[in-house]
Amino acid sequence: MKLGICIPYRDTGDGVRKKHLDTLVPYLEEFFGERNIDFRIYVGHQVDDKQFNRSGTKNVAFLAAKEDGCDYVAFHDVDMLPTEDVDYSYPGETPKQIAAYLSQWDYTLRDVEYFGGVVLFTIEQFEAVNGYHTNYWGWGMEDDDLFWRCYLKGYYKPELVPGPGHKKVLQFDGFTTYIEVQPSTTLNEVPEKSFNVEMMVKGEVKSDEEEYLIGNDNSKYIKYPILCKQGWDFDIAYNNSRAYSTSLWTWKNEHMYSWVKRYSGLWSKVNLEVNVRGGYRKLYINDVQYDEKFGIQQTEQKIDDRLKRYPPRPFYIGRNAPNSWGNIRNFFKGEMAYIKIYNHQNKLILHYDFDKSYKGNKVLDLSGCGNHGKLFLYEGKIKKADISNLMNTLVPDRRYGTMECMPHEDEGIVDNKFSGDIKATARNEMIYRKHMQKGEIDVDKDEYGLHQMKCEIVNKDDIYNRHQIVNVRF
Repeated sequence: MKLGICIPYRDTGDGVRKKHLDTLVPYLEEFFGERNIDFRIYVGHQVDDKQFNRSGTKNVAFLAAKEDGCDYVAFHDVDMLPTEDVDYSYPGETPKQIAAYLSQWDYTLRDVEYFGGVVLFTIEQFEAVNGYHTNYWGWGMEDDDLFWRCYLKGYYKPELVPGPGHKKVLQFDGFTTYIEVQPSTTLNEVPEKSFNVEMMVKGEVKSDEEEYLIGNDNSKYIKYPILCKQGWDFDIAYNNSRAYSTSLWTWKNEHMYSWVKRYSGLWSKVNLEVNVRGGYRKLYINDVQYDEKFGIQQTEQKIDDRLKRYPPRPFYIGRNAPNSWGNIRNFFKGEMAYIKIYNHQNKLILHYDFDKSYKGNKVLDLSGCGNHGKLFLYEGKIKKADISNLMNTLVPDRRYGTMECMPHEDEGIVDNKFSGDIKATARNEMIYRKHMQKGEIDVDKDEYGLHQMKCEIVNKDDIYNRHQIVNVRF
């Protein structure tokens, strides 16, 4: 099998990317030579004065590799050097992401959906997804777009795990529906001591509010609390960034925040476990544990201090507390099948199940602790739902390889903001979130896809004796 290494490249004029290319090519020659892999390198080099089009240069490099008789390709960032554990062999039935652990991310998987760095495709697979979408300029989103194309073409399918089946659920309308639970001896210990909250919920982003986009200065981050207690609010929430989040506070008012990315409209078993004596907290989605920093599958997060003590105040389910910061009313939109709260002795102290708990404007506590709730239904309703299967987060097929990243100025998200040309990246984010993911782009007929791509090949040159650089204008 012949492997084509497809590298997107633009000479930045400061010598940085040229140094990367001059380092990478001989490094790969030695790397593949030791493994007896038949390979060639194809560099897509943008020579016009427009913004860098990484996706276009990758497509151009691919076409050169195909013309040269390669059986499969690796789309390869110019600044990544593989270590011994990286597997470049034929991808098989599905495309493979092989650069999971990067030195610049402290050798952790930053995003469970990450599809950049180095990815392997057969010639047939890449043509089937119609290549990269070439209307992304500057930094960002072309890799996410390619991953979504693979999903749409059936290469990746989300794992299904068993759910509770057919149940009655409470539908929250996002404006008025909520439950108020008065303080009690049993509930007052939460969240001050060890506790565990488990719920079956389906969060939704409200159609009348903008989805939060990092690159859009006009969009605002909005949190829709599912369970909330006022006073340096403790909460479990869904937000308009399409993620479940938790907020917990120490007695010094230090904030502990966790989040897990989760697409809107998916039933999810959300579980927050807090163990003060053990010094950790864990967040699970569908029984899979996630890290607090990047929403990735990782170890528990540490608790190094006592938790904040609260005066006896109500819990709210489906909204924030009435007197929360700025007196802004944020209501949860979605559905809930059940919620359970366990105390520090792992005793069930609150249990609402809408198959059994609903009676007029009262939600009955099935735990036996008498923590009944007052239901403000208004436009919400009790309805039947099929929760037979839970869809896990969509992830690519991955070979967990380690990459050493050559130094360069940080790109992308830096300190929770986009670096570089923010407007260009914001535009890319809008194309991906609002057009590709929402089904407005037909992969096969995409006017910016591989088969429809418009560009001018200026010339082709041999580099490093046996490799090829394709000079292109867009």
